[in-house]
Amino acid sequence: MVIPSDTLPFVFFHAAQSVIYAILLFIVLRRQRSAAPPVLGWLACYILLAFLNQAVQFAGGMGWLPIPIDEVSRLSLNQYAAFLLAFLLYQGLRAFLNQGEAFWLLGAQLILAAVLVTTQQFSLLFIGWVIYTLLGMGVLGFTLARTSQPLHRARLLLWAPAFALVIVNEILLFYLQDSHLDVYRLGATLFLAFAALSHRLPDLKEITRQALVYGASALFSMAVYVLGFLAADYFFRGMSGYQPIFAGAGVAVLISLMFTPIFSITRRAVDSLLRLENADPAQVLRDYSVSINNILDLEKLTDVALEAVMDAYDIDRAVLFLVDAEMGKNGDVYRLTAATGHHPGAMGNFFGLISKESPIARAFREQSQPLLQYDIDFAPEYINSPVNERRWLSELGLDVYAPILSKGDWIGLLALGSKRGQRYTPQDLNLLATIANQTGVALENARLVENLKKLNAQVREAYLFLDKANHDLAKLEMTKSNFISIASHELRTPLTVIKGYTEMLMESDSLDAGVREFLKGIHKNTLRLHEIMDSMFDVAQIDARAIELQRQDVQVNELIRSVANELGKVAAEREQDLSLDLPQLPFIKADPNTLRKLFYHTIINAIKFTPNGGKVTVSGRQLASNNRDLPEGGVEIIVRDTGVGIDKGYQEVIFTKFYQPGELLNRHSTGKTKFKGSGVGLGLALSRGIVEAHGGKIWVESPGYNEETCPGSEFHVILPLRSQGESKTVRMGSAVKLKLN
Repeated sequence: MVIPSDTLPFVFFHAAQSVIYAILLFIVLRRQRSAAPPVLGWLACYILLAFLNQAVQFAGGMGWLPIPIDEVSRLSLNQYAAFLLAFLLYQGLRAFLNQGEAFWLLGAQLILAAVLVTTQQFSLLFIGWVIYTLLGMGVLGFTLARTSQPLHRARLLLWAPAFALVIVNEILLFYLQDSHLDVYRLGATLFLAFAALSHRLPDLKEITRQALVYGASALFSMAVYVLGFLAADYFFRGMSGYQPIFAGAGVAVLISLMFTPIFSITRRAVDSLLRLENADPAQVLRDYSVSINNILDLEKLTDVALEAVMDAYDIDRAVLFLVDAEMGKNGDVYRLTAATGHHPGAMGNFFGLISKESPIARAFREQSQPLLQYDIDFAPEYINSPVNERRWLSELGLDVYAPILSKGDWIGLLALGSKRGQRYTPQDLNLLATIANQTGVALENARLVENLKKLNAQVREAYLFLDKANHDLAKLEMTKSNFISIASHELRTPLTVIKGYTEMLMESDSLDAGVREFLKGIHKNTLRLHEIMDSMFDVAQIDARAIELQRQDVQVNELIRSVANELGKVAAEREQDLSLDLPQLPFIKADPNTLRKLFYHTIINAIKFTPNGGKVTVSGRQLASNNRDLPEGGVEIIVRDTGVGIDKGYQEVIFTKFYQPGELLNRHSTGKTKFKGSGVGLGLALSRGIVEAHGGKIWVESPGYNEETCPGSEFHVILPLRSQGESKTVRMGSAVKLKLN
């Protein structure tokens, strides 16, 4: 097939554009496999449509299509493509800005464009193109006006020439009816591909600065050389032996000596012209170290550190975040909270959560280098970070984040705003990393002091709560003691009357035998109530420290023998062995009535909590004098049993008033001598009160509680021989060995 010579350049140009579009499409699809920002999908559709447009025109020009492509068909095809490409450009920009995307609209636009082409409504295609183009330019302009980060603005500005080239191309298409080989559209596609695929963009301001500095220095050096050479030639030309080459060499040596100051002067002039200020890193670090040195107050440290950093970088926004590791709903997270005294100006919420496994957290923790917001938004390694983390950081409106670490732990984050429209240079980031390292120790110390303050406040709160609780308990104890005192006083009189009348009736011979049995039951339970009232009265006296001891010489062995004989019948009913093994013990100066109650309660308690067939043994020994507890010496009585034992956690609680084991709390009284029978819970409390009133001690020893093995218990009672200062004459009682079945 012979191609007309006048269309040959257009055919091959279409072929060249098709190849370029195919290469771009391959690059975009390959990048989409590793990291897929939303814009890449729309860019791929844009390139594919442009590629198909060029490929069809190339194939038509080559005559490979069954339908020949004339100029009219080519214009129709380009107008169809222009409408769809405007739609793709608008949607791609929205995806680029994370403003949402809708791929389903693409199908609707394809159908709409096909209908308009079929009905030859090309004016509607033009209107659609205008609408999407204006929408895209509006979104781009509005976003540029709201974006302060230099790197983000630079990346957005790449879309401006893309829109300009597309508009030029489509004006040529719709108005001049000349596709002009779509070269402008190809240029727009290259700008879009560069914007979407490139992460690190060149710093145009820095490139301009370097070019101006070196260009101006070179021009100035050249001017100095020319003027110096002309001056030397003018003054030394008439001298004999003058050689121009030596004059030029001398001027060159002079310029080499002057180049460094010339370069410095030129750089300062260019920096002043471009309004660039470069701080001295060493001076900044010295000033910063002096500023935060020895500051232990967290709020003050935050204010001073942020002020110093803002002055050094000439910024108006900075936040110091405190970082704490904690357990979140979806695993371990870091909680970032803005420290008190942060500087306002940034947008968003100054509290956020970052997962420990997030690429952002790993970069902060492991690399310990500042991270730009631009990197978080566009770098491939952070594309797959959780969306909520990236959105939260983006909404802060800050530009760079420097992690603060201490002993390998991430404890803080120094976040800075933009540098008055400039980007952060590598030197700035290195200086910021050093500042963050210096902040680590100071921040850790300040946080320790802050935590100590909080702990002290909590301790004070706890002390206040305990004081209130102790006060309430004291009031409750006083109420309980008053109740016991009132009840014991008020009930003793009617009980005495009931007991007296019952005994009088029982002595009457005229009563029926059945009535006599009823009276015996009333009398027995009246005696028990009377015993309980006596115990309550004694406890009330002990609580009020009003107990009066009628001290006299007491032979402990005989007193215990008397109590044991009284309880021998009870032990026999329980098939227990109650035995006494008491050596010769000295007389003690004590109140015999209260001592009788003491040993009665300790022995009856042993009987109650020892199973049938068990054994209760009472033993004793004489104690030598000591300077602390027994200045005159004393005796120790031990009541051993083979009962269920006492849990170690309750061996002190059992001596409190009204204490009963948990399983007995809701029981009715089942008798004071039955196995584990429930009682009032005053016996051991009364026993301790009696012992302490005599200046002695009482405690229990037991391996623990076990109803199966019955480890048993030992109640130890120590009583002083006599009060200090009394006569030291000691009378000895006889030993007692007794076994009661």
